[in-house]
Amino acid sequence: MSELVKKHIVIGTAGHIDHGKSALIKSLTGTDPDRLKEEKERGMTTDLGFAFYGEDVTIIDVPGHEKFVRHMLAGASTIDFVLFVVAADDGVMPQTVEHFEILKLLQIKRGVIVITKIDLVDNEQLDIVIDDIKLLTKDSFLQDSPIIPVSNLTGEGIDTLKRILRQMIEETEPKTDKGVFRMPIDRCFTMKGFGTVIAGTVLSGRIKIGDIVELLPQKKELKIRGIEVHNKKVEEVGTGFRAAINISGAEKEEIERGNVIAQPGFFEPSLFMNASLYLLSSAPPLKSFSRIRLHLGTDEILARVVILEKKTVEPGEKVMVQFRLETPAVCDIGDRFVIRTYSPPVTIGGGVILKPKAVKIKEFDEEILEHLQKIETQQPIVIVEEELNHSFTLPLRAEEIARDVNLPIDNVKNMIEELLHKKAVLVVDEKRNLYYSSKNLDKLEEMIMEIVKVFHQNNPTLVGIPRLALLNKLPKGLDNTLFNFTIQHLKEDSKIKISEDGKISLFGFKVALDQELIKVVKILEKIFIDAKFQPPEIEKVIEQRIGQPELVKKAYRYLLDNRTLINIGEGVVFHKEMIEEAKSKLIKYLKEHKEIRVSEFRDLLNASRKYALPLLIYFDSTGITIKRGEVRILGTGGGV
Repeated sequence: MSELVKKHIVIGTAGHIDHGKSALIKSLTGTDPDRLKEEKERGMTTDLGFAFYGEDVTIIDVPGHEKFVRHMLAGASTIDFVLFVVAADDGVMPQTVEHFEILKLLQIKRGVIVITKIDLVDNEQLDIVIDDIKLLTKDSFLQDSPIIPVSNLTGEGIDTLKRILRQMIEETEPKTDKGVFRMPIDRCFTMKGFGTVIAGTVLSGRIKIGDIVELLPQKKELKIRGIEVHNKKVEEVGTGFRAAINISGAEKEEIERGNVIAQPGFFEPSLFMNASLYLLSSAPPLKSFSRIRLHLGTDEILARVVILEKKTVEPGEKVMVQFRLETPAVCDIGDRFVIRTYSPPVTIGGGVILKPKAVKIKEFDEEILEHLQKIETQQPIVIVEEELNHSFTLPLRAEEIARDVNLPIDNVKNMIEELLHKKAVLVVDEKRNLYYSSKNLDKLEEMIMEIVKVFHQNNPTLVGIPRLALLNKLPKGLDNTLFNFTIQHLKEDSKIKISEDGKISLFGFKVALDQELIKVVKILEKIFIDAKFQPPEIEKVIEQRIGQPELVKKAYRYLLDNRTLINIGEGVVFHKEMIEEAKSKLIKYLKEHKEIRVSEFRDLLNASRKYALPLLIYFDSTGITIKRGEVRILGTGGGV
């Protein structure tokens, strides 16, 4: 099998119908790019055509007729530079302008302007066309591009054009490889003896024969049976190369232009995509929720455009938007797109995808807008940091981040290390390698402190807010590991205190007791001390009218919170002095007798079984005793 060349260039054509694009390609390559029977009959390219120019260059011939702009977009989205064609006899025409606008929206950086059919005009007409082209391309990427007059009929100017093309091919840098394989499909056909073949330009990563890829949005597994580049069989293909790929796992009827094959586990079909949109100055104002045609890669999808910053976009403005698609599609951060009106289809704008797997969001959300503006830089480390910043309720693993932003795991791990060094990210759980944004931690801590502060204001006699009650006041779905990490972090920073029974309070908080409450607290405490090992139920105490019922309940809650009274379970509450006395008697007894039964413990305390058994179970839970059948023996908590 042939070796894969190091660099592959894709050149695209653009221009009005019948301006000689296909004839120009035939003059350059000797190949007629018109493949379809109807194209031959009508003399008009209706679909993408392809021709090879040398060993490492493909020329894509795109249709010029207005009806076929969709196919033009499918080809233009992957090209390195453009042959911008204008016929000398017609000059600049409506589709010339539209194709030019599309090329700008797709951010094509370089091109050559070719004036065809010069054999049909005199020098004066040619000069007029050149002036019109210069006016059209002023202040654009084509402003300083070479303008080459040619005749496909006589061959005049073709050698000059070939020389210019060779120079541009040599100067073209290889496409940036993100490392995760993805190829939008622009052709699908069957070949006798081979089966299903798909074709397209590899946008990132590489594949080899035998690899498994995923067909999207169908989410179907395919196997690579063979690969061809420039009609030569190769073992593998990488970023920037046009390839025909023989696959198994799907029939031709199951695949269509606009589908994508990709490395499994990364790209996900989505109905929501966030993006930066520029509305052409020639377009009418665009209202939020307008139905549009979204051209993305090789796909065309009907969608609603939701403007996130305002209700209407004016011509020449750039805004953040969300596309709400009618059918799921697949793309990546940084992909260019073009939008056209629904009917009649007219190109009105374009831009860049910033969040390929978005969720439905509301307009006028400042945090979302700031988030999207940062992603727009398209710096991988910024994208990784923003992915973490945008995950408020969940810490993330490096693998999850890699899948979400479609970057190789090793690259993501390296960027996380850099973010850890900058203290922009921290480790929430070292064993599980969970990472969380430092910015979000500050926000979460402030939220917790405010909740605890409000709790103190509303409950000045309570020691603190129960852990579960605090968690329930925080955003829904907050990860429990993250919650515990944040509480511990606040405690280590001396911002909160945690009572023995887990109640959380601000570090400097002290329970505020007025004189009336202090009086009831003292009476209530004495009642429990005097009751010894026959403690009363709080309802019975309330009936004694030692104070207003709500006041008694507050006093009771206060004594429980500061561990003066201890709930040992099963609704039994002892004064802490009784717990200590029972513990002392139990340990002494066990040291002498080695074991104790419930009945013996009951007699030891002069208490009923109703209170003795829960107390023994409490001592089991604290390690004072160990249950062995019907008896208890001394545990490690008892000094063994």
